Amino acid sequence: MYKGNSYYFYFICVIGFLALSLNPAFSQKKNTKTKKKVEVAKVDTTQIAQIAPGKAAVVPFRDTLFFIYGNIGSFTPKQRAEAINERILKLEDDPFFEADSIKLMDMNGLINIVYNGDIIMSVDTLQASFLKTTRSELAQNYLNEIVNSIHKRKDETSLKRIAIQIGYTILIIALQVFVIWLIMQGTRRVRAIIWLQRGKKLKGFMGFIDANKEVYFLILCLKILRFLIIIFSLYWGLWALFKVFPSTMGWADQLWGYVVIPLKSIARSVIGFLPNLFTIIVIIVIFRYTQKFMRSIAAQVAESKITIRGFYADWAYPTYNIVCVIWYIFMFILIFPYLPKSDSTVFQGVSVFAGLVISLGSTSVIGNLIAGLVITYMRPFRIGDRVKMDDCVGNVIEKTALVTRVRTPKNELITIPNSTVMNSKTVNYSQSAREYGLILYTSVTIGYDVPWTKVHELLKEVAERTELVMKKPKPFIQQEALNDFYVSYQLNVYTREADRMPHIYSELKKNIQDVFGDAGIEIRSPHYHVNTIIEEVAEPKKNKEQ
Repeated sequence: MYKGNSYYFYFICVIGFLALSLNPAFSQKKNTKTKKKVEVAKVDTTQIAQIAPGKAAVVPFRDTLFFIYGNIGSFTPKQRAEAINERILKLEDDPFFEADSIKLMDMNGLINIVYNGDIIMSVDTLQASFLKTTRSELAQNYLNEIVNSIHKRKDETSLKRIAIQIGYTILIIALQVFVIWLIMQGTRRVRAIIWLQRGKKLKGFMGFIDANKEVYFLILCLKILRFLIIIFSLYWGLWALFKVFPSTMGWADQLWGYVVIPLKSIARSVIGFLPNLFTIIVIIVIFRYTQKFMRSIAAQVAESKITIRGFYADWAYPTYNIVCVIWYIFMFILIFPYLPKSDSTVFQGVSVFAGLVISLGSTSVIGNLIAGLVITYMRPFRIGDRVKMDDCVGNVIEKTALVTRVRTPKNELITIPNSTVMNSKTVNYSQSAREYGLILYTSVTIGYDVPWTKVHELLKEVAERTELVMKKPKPFIQQEALNDFYVSYQLNVYTREADRMPHIYSELKKNIQDVFGDAGIEIRSPHYHVNTIIEEVAEPKKNKEQ
């Protein structure tokens, strides 16, 4: 196969023959030895090409012409490629270059590409075997590539082309200046329009910002948009300038790649994500309509149109909210595998870190949530009930998963965390009033000189005079204590109006004063004694010495 090295060829053939003779299948078919030897020789040629050491690119100007494979003598592919580049550059610098002077010459198993007797490069069998072609075809292709590159380079560096490039440069710069001028003029007009609309169409945004702040915000957005458009315009102008000159086309390609490559990557990612996106949309739609169905059921239960034994109507929406949370968590679990990069270690690490932060930072929040659930299903009070929580008395106006809000009789709005509500005792006046009738009581102290039967009669009259007091059950009187100078009586009345407790207490005490005052009976509640007998006061005797 190799004319220059016959011993090497014979050695390869002997090795191939020994390998085949050791094969059991080959030893059983002795009549095919010659055929097998020929096949081994062909395979050996391919193997020689495949183990060829490295490759190097021939790039005399800007574009890669071809690659060099294998060594010739002691010259590596890189050294051969550098030498070929230098020779092609010399041809391009030759003002009297003639393409017809480049010839092909077959010498000692190599096809040389020669110009006026000087060898530009050589093509050997190894190079042709690697590219699966013949030496002559490969050498002709290389010759055409060299000639075309030289012609292209000379055309790019001609005076005509340079004049055209200068014209393009001036045109690009002029267009760039004109575009920036248009941008500046356009933004000035838009800014003037914004100022003219102040107080007309621009009257503020939902009460958060006034008209002036809205105008300043829009102008700031306009400036940012102008800056981005100018940067974008300068970027593409610079790309166009680099594209004009052959020596800077590589930079132009890099600028183009900075924009196009990310866009292509994003487009490929979006297109690849479309099947998963469709699956996610289907899951969300199914869960969304299922949630609407559950909400309609909750509304029916809350309005008592659907009754469930042992399930109170005010449990409907809290239970619905709990089920929705579980429902959305389950939906997220189904969607998570379809999210892009969901299986990456970075995404998983961020998820674990976020979960750790939430778990450590939401201890009190979780405690309030659990307390809110317990309060909801224990039903210690309802919205509108008059309650007492420690030293706070008022009506419950809001009950959420985290806090309970109470409005006092003095219109003070108090927010109490649900965990505090759970840890404190709660008195529900409204529930007692609804079920049994709330007992309101007040005490009065009367002297021993008044019979207790008389006091009882007067206190019953007080109850009858007081409005919002129930006739049945009847009011009752208890004697609390026998003190040193007076007896303490307690009047107890029933009422259904827990929200009017302060008013009822005030009426009771006012009527006590009126009734006992009309009866001429002294109330001994203050610890002092009034002498009702008016005695004549004697005038002091004048000092005789005066």
